[in-house]
Amino acid sequence: MHLLINRNLHSTIFELSVPGMISSVLMTMFQLVDAYWIGKLGTVALAAISGSAFVIWALISLTAMSANGITTLVAQNIGGLKINAARLSAGHGLILNTGIAIALSVIVFLFQDTLFAAMGFSDSVSDDARQYLSIISAGLFLLFGFTGLEAVFRGLGDTFTPTLIIAITLVLNAILDPVFIFGWFGLPELKIGGAALATVLSHGVAVLICLYFLRKKHFNPDFKLRIEWPIIRRILSIGLPIATGGFIFSFIYIFLTNIISKFGMPAVAAIGIGHRIEGVAWFACVGFSVAAATLVGQNVGAGRIKEAQRAAWWVNGYGVIVLLIVSIIFYVFPAELMGIFTNDQIVRAYGVEYLRIVAIFEIFLGFEVIMEGAFSGAGYTLPVMLVNVPLSAARIPLAWYLSVHLDWGINGVWWAIALSTFLKGFINAILFSAGLWKRKIPDQNNAFPTTLA
Repeated sequence: MHLLINRNLHSTIFELSVPGMISSVLMTMFQLVDAYWIGKLGTVALAAISGSAFVIWALISLTAMSANGITTLVAQNIGGLKINAARLSAGHGLILNTGIAIALSVIVFLFQDTLFAAMGFSDSVSDDARQYLSIISAGLFLLFGFTGLEAVFRGLGDTFTPTLIIAITLVLNAILDPVFIFGWFGLPELKIGGAALATVLSHGVAVLICLYFLRKKHFNPDFKLRIEWPIIRRILSIGLPIATGGFIFSFIYIFLTNIISKFGMPAVAAIGIGHRIEGVAWFACVGFSVAAATLVGQNVGAGRIKEAQRAAWWVNGYGVIVLLIVSIIFYVFPAELMGIFTNDQIVRAYGVEYLRIVAIFEIFLGFEVIMEGAFSGAGYTLPVMLVNVPLSAARIPLAWYLSVHLDWGINGVWWAIALSTFLKGFINAILFSAGLWKRKIPDQNNAFPTTLA
């Protein structure tokens, strides 16, 4: 267990954020590794996993319902030196996490054909996607389990251990993929289902490793048979707004892609490549967001409200510096960056415009994501949802208005994305500065006086 609040703030920020950035990169590589091996099965299999990735993205976004609450309550109780309370919060969060995973597994199993039809899959693609998604949904409790345990480590102030575990899991997944897909060593040839099985089994190993390291830290989550419903409600009050925002955001891009496709497949390809390049900025933001959540959470738990606010702004300050450098690179070298991924001149031209437009407001992506972490650490995430969901949804009518009605072409879509990012980041920063998050602190410190004192 790492009590961070009495350590040097600046070195601690990077101690927390850098592993968080690396974790984000490694998690995205799971899909890349799967896509590499499945690509050898042909276009149908690749289309199936690409479409399934959207469903999985939406499902994983719902882990925030429990994971954010776990990180916050563990961090706050560790900051307040309430070790037993931290264990109990972690145990309840992991129980909730498992329950959510099982419920979602049933829903996906029952309605996966409806999802495939909505995405316009052919019969052959649907067959492959069904095989892949059925295995993933059956093991969803393991994917969710690892996310929940990772949240426990973050609340404890340890972002290095889960990053190491993710790296081990990624290597294991890369080894198991071809073994199960092609039936090596006398095993049955499972094709696309083999990639799903490799993902599930590697996450199962990750769960076991997490529990082993938590035991070494002498921090065993307390799985009481009697559920303390105030704790469950508190976890949901923190995580549900963020989960709702992430889930809705994933669906918004379906409609936004529909508008983009009106300008041709090169435009769709450009946004795909642009997102991959912009992922550099996103990974940095996620890492700093982890640092903000942990530092704010532990300081709030210790009753150090001014220090919590100071830590949040310092994290944002470092994030802005990193994003400013990234923005300059995006604006000055967009053609070179796009050229890494495509030789198509039309795609490159669309992508160059995208990178230059988002570069203007890229620092506000930092305020959007990092402030979400700060609000989460404080235990009050509702303002983030009330800002992010409407403004993300506003991208759809704004993109249509600028690109079609005002005849700005595809650049109208790029401006809609950039302007909404600016507004989300700006408003979240204003709300945090206004101190809305402080209003919930007395309630959360006394939320469970009989159980957690």
